[in-house]
Amino acid sequence: MNKIVELPLISPMYGTYQHQGTSTAILVDNPSIRNHILNQVLIPRCTRRFLSGYTCPELDILGASWRENPYLEKINYPMQFLGGHIHFVIRKLLDAGYYVFFHGIDDYYIKGKSWYKERHFGHDGAICGYNKEDKTYCIYAHDSNWIYRKFWTPQQGFEEGRVAMFKKGVYANICGLKPKPDQVEFSAETALKNIAEYLDSNLEKYPETEEGNVYGIAVNDYISKYIGKLLDGSIPYERKDRRIFRLIWEHKKVMLERIQCIEKKLEIGSDISEEYSPLIYEAETIRMIYASYVQKRRDTLLPTIQEKLISLKNQEERILSELIIKTENV
Repeated sequence: MNKIVELPLISPMYGTYQHQGTSTAILVDNPSIRNHILNQVLIPRCTRRFLSGYTCPELDILGASWRENPYLEKINYPMQFLGGHIHFVIRKLLDAGYYVFFHGIDDYYIKGKSWYKERHFGHDGAICGYNKEDKTYCIYAHDSNWIYRKFWTPQQGFEEGRVAMFKKGVYANICGLKPKPDQVEFSAETALKNIAEYLDSNLEKYPETEEGNVYGIAVNDYISKYIGKLLDGSIPYERKDRRIFRLIWEHKKVMLERIQCIEKKLEIGSDISEEYSPLIYEAETIRMIYASYVQKRRDTLLPTIQEKLISLKNQEERILSELIIKTENV
């Protein structure tokens, strides 16, 4: 067994949540799996529970989690049954080139992690290295400044976080993850089909009067409604979801890459991607305005966010519809 191991990472396609980031950050040995995300992973989802008391829109992208990525090998170990061998198993997995995803470990004890010494919270993340000499793990997760990155942390803190959750009856898992060798091809046909599904979404299909999930481009309308709930105070500022506009920004970045791949595959020029490209800047602007609101409450920013978000949605809908029409007879 090695004394020091550190597995490499690349920038994730979706990295708002740790279960998303791990899905693509570990694709160093098989970057073709990126095409699976471009082909299939583009439908946003939120719930309507925030309309009636819940404080989070539960925004996500279908299929973005490592759990849903069919091109990752997964070896699961329930920690409840590993006894004193948990750290041995983690090191063996890393030695074999497997990244180790964990969940149900109390952030409060993990030095450098998002809720370290601030809040007891059973959380997740990935381990991509260990050092037997100084007894540390290389963790890939949101740090204390909410920056998603690699950092080294004492193994003792991980152990304390595990024990704390065990005492509460929470028995977490670790899962070894490694890209499969399958070569994944980009499919313009599949991507276009899913873009059409993304566009087949509006407030008539997903009215406020009903319950359940909302899918597709209408999710933007519901995020606007969520901002409205922050504005009228029915969702307290202290309970705001700080992550939502990062995910919307990432969605637009991946969509641009998808459009560029479609244009290249079908040889239709670059007019659509050039028209879409400014939307990345618009999404980033909205993200930064919201980040300013998160940093210091200024309710006057919220109507601007709503206006810009709906404008972004309308522009995207128009451009993607143009793409569908342009490719119909190719």
